[in-house]
Amino acid sequence: MALAPAPDDPGAELKPIQLDPYIVEAKAERSWRARESDGYARQEAVGNLDLMRTADDALPFTILEREQVFRSGAVTLDEFLRRELLDAVAGSSSGQKVSASSFSSLTADSTTLQLRGFGADETVILINGRRLPESVTSGANSQPQAANVNFIPLSLVERVEILPVSASALYSGNPVGGVVNIVLRRDVELTEVTASTTNALSGFDAPQSMASFLHAKTLLGGALRLRLSATFTDVMPPSESELGYIQAQLRAQPDTARMYRATPNVRSANGAPLSGPGSSSRTSVAPGADGTGGRGAFANRAGQASRELFDAPGGAAFSPNSVDFPYGQRQHSTSYYASAAYDVNSWLQVGVDAMLSRTEINRGLDVFPADLKMARNLPANPFGEPLIVSLNEIAPLLGDQYSRAQRELSSVVLGVLVRLPAEWSVSLDSQRARNRTRYRGLTGVDPNRWQSLVDQSLYNPLRDTQRYGPPGEFYDQALIYAGGRGRTVAVGDYGTWDSALRVTNRSLWFPTGSAAINLGGDFRLTELDPYTDEQRFGDGVYAAVPVRWRGRTLQRLSGFGELQAPLLPARWLPRAVRGLDFDLAARYTIADTTQETNLAPTGGLKIGFRGGWALRGSIATTNRLPTPFMSQKARDAGLRTSSVGAAQYVPIYDPLRGERYGIRASDAVNPNLRPESAMTRTVGVIYERGGVHRVRAATDFVDTQKSGELIYLDAQNVLNLEPLFPERVVRAPLEADDTHTAGYVTQVLRGNFNLAWRHSQNVNASFDYAWTACRGGTLDLYWRWVALRRYDRQLLPHSRTIDALHEPDSASPELLPNRMNFGGGWPNRSYGFRLDGRFFDARTLPSTEWRSQGASEIEPYYQFDASVQKELAGWWPWRSLRTSLQAQLRVNNVFGAEPPRYANDPSGAGVQSYSDWRGPTYSLSLRASF
Repeated sequence: MALAPAPDDPGAELKPIQLDPYIVEAKAERSWRARESDGYARQEAVGNLDLMRTADDALPFTILEREQVFRSGAVTLDEFLRRELLDAVAGSSSGQKVSASSFSSLTADSTTLQLRGFGADETVILINGRRLPESVTSGANSQPQAANVNFIPLSLVERVEILPVSASALYSGNPVGGVVNIVLRRDVELTEVTASTTNALSGFDAPQSMASFLHAKTLLGGALRLRLSATFTDVMPPSESELGYIQAQLRAQPDTARMYRATPNVRSANGAPLSGPGSSSRTSVAPGADGTGGRGAFANRAGQASRELFDAPGGAAFSPNSVDFPYGQRQHSTSYYASAAYDVNSWLQVGVDAMLSRTEINRGLDVFPADLKMARNLPANPFGEPLIVSLNEIAPLLGDQYSRAQRELSSVVLGVLVRLPAEWSVSLDSQRARNRTRYRGLTGVDPNRWQSLVDQSLYNPLRDTQRYGPPGEFYDQALIYAGGRGRTVAVGDYGTWDSALRVTNRSLWFPTGSAAINLGGDFRLTELDPYTDEQRFGDGVYAAVPVRWRGRTLQRLSGFGELQAPLLPARWLPRAVRGLDFDLAARYTIADTTQETNLAPTGGLKIGFRGGWALRGSIATTNRLPTPFMSQKARDAGLRTSSVGAAQYVPIYDPLRGERYGIRASDAVNPNLRPESAMTRTVGVIYERGGVHRVRAATDFVDTQKSGELIYLDAQNVLNLEPLFPERVVRAPLEADDTHTAGYVTQVLRGNFNLAWRHSQNVNASFDYAWTACRGGTLDLYWRWVALRRYDRQLLPHSRTIDALHEPDSASPELLPNRMNFGGGWPNRSYGFRLDGRFFDARTLPSTEWRSQGASEIEPYYQFDASVQKELAGWWPWRSLRTSLQAQLRVNNVFGAEPPRYANDPSGAGVQSYSDWRGPTYSLSLRASF
């Protein structure tokens, strides 16, 4: 019916008229839980495999929505997750880690998400419920690393589901720290262009930018759905010349015998004076000296050390000894994505997803520190005494773009979905992924050949190495190239094949009410191609006997099931109880060894009360094998193999000497590793109600107990725990004039081993408020809090229990008692603004670091970010209901908070960067959709 005036009298009284009939088709929604219109997508052949997850489940999920990604102004997904995941280890929140060498820096992932203090390899990353392939390089360090989420374009992300508990039953991969499932956008029909750029506000240029294009189209009357996407990302990190952290740290430190600075520092090998009787035994090369000035070039420099950082030509130099040291990686990435889903008929759907992502990484010139000896009779030695020269050397003729890595991820998913009566469905999909890493660059310098060049008077160390490069013989006879000079070698070719068969019903009749069920099996095959480690000098001669590494192939097979349903029929519940739901899951891992075969159950229960209150609790278990080495050294006839991997040059802090310097570190294989087991129990309360004024509050208590925990001791951990592992540290004898109690470290053996046990407890709390009718817009406020209450562990069966939170040892993760995110905003359809804050609590340090820190803790840190948004669709010449043009200006660290001091930061910066190394930054984002 409708009202209309009489046709011959427009001013007459409105009268009802009869319209043509219109049939509306619909069916009842019988899901056992309420489904939000923007949170639920129908099952597709290559869509999200998992059941629907919400923040109100029996299991304590955290959900991050697509709009949060755009509002963050982030350029990469890793940057966004580090900002939002309070469960992540705070010490790595900047996402810019300093690696041991140029090779490991370029070939290893710069993105690692560590949930709840567990290792990065204990957090499983999924895309639409499927494992994101890990990164693996061949050779001695061939353990799969955490998956790189930066391969995923931000514009494709619909939501991120985080479960910070041990949950092997729900997800393959034996997650101990937790699971991050990235759900991609589906069921959209639009064209969207997004661009974002960010830079420092402090007067220097370190830009990061992202541009993406997404086109989604429905064809054939809705039967065919296509999506195409392309994303381009560039990252330029700041340098030490712009930040000055390392320089400030060095000014506060006393001079040491070994100082690798702007120009070479020279000392007498026997302690004799260098400039006449009674003079100092130390001096330094004058800036600009070419090494031919004789003793006169050292006039008025007796006892004068070179203290400034090395200033190499070019844009960057990878060494904390250099003023051009980059705090991060220079990256250029491109990602392409295509998807198609076709409904063959009403009950059969086929689909395909394909993704290709390439990243080029570079960190500038390689800088090689060394202590070279000069005999008293060498022509270039003007002092007539044996000398030790501490210097930095580079290879400027190669250029600052020579050492670089190329990383490529390709993935294809094929899927078939069969819809059966009574809302049953069967899906079969298979994902084939390949992660390849290629490297061109230097692997080091042969110290004996370098010293031989000095002894032959072919290399003069008494020159300003910043201005005058090394001779050609240094490039040909001392530098060691990966594969050979100018060659690009494949250092990792890792493939995965994941298949899953699932039988699902999201609206199942169950005796107690409507339920959801998911049953099936997973198969995973991983393989690493063989690799020959060839290291050559510039003249083509082998620097070492080539090492052949055989690749491994591993297979995993598991069966799983999950049921979500009411525990009791609604009519049986007391009046005060609105619902009593449970989530029960189990996974059985099949293997040909009893160590790996296991059953991992998980259960959750939620009681909903009238008035908006709910209680929930869960128990989740995980059994995890040691992360495997995917390469095995081939045993060639006549060649001796070793259980010690290839050595790398790494910077360390020596707690016995109170000094920073570089050492050689190798990995020692531990054949006695055993599986670890974990159990996580949670209990929580939720309050949610309101209409115009909406309030939601939740608190969860999480308790995790582990036995046989697998941890990796890096070089710094081994040094800090030297009393427990003296066999892993090799020290040189004390020099004649050395007043310390221990000599310099020459080598450290890193590696994995099993802890006795660990017990951790934390509280997760959140509060959200929304006023949906606030002056034509919505006022929203939020608060997130993660509090660690306990983190105890025993390193060895007979060692003391370590309180890693309040009295940590050096092997403890970087734990904060409290972390918070909070803020609010007010948007309407035309514009909006936000203010966000972050809090990082004080972190207690191991006692071995108190002397250098001058305190027992790192001070707390606050940061505030402000943003404004504006809808610019009115400027669009082709306006329509589907047209949108959103702009955002965001300033992170708007009040310019300085990072707290941390003397032992691995970069040598002397600060703890919880945020962006660049300090205050702005970001400008633009999103156009039509």
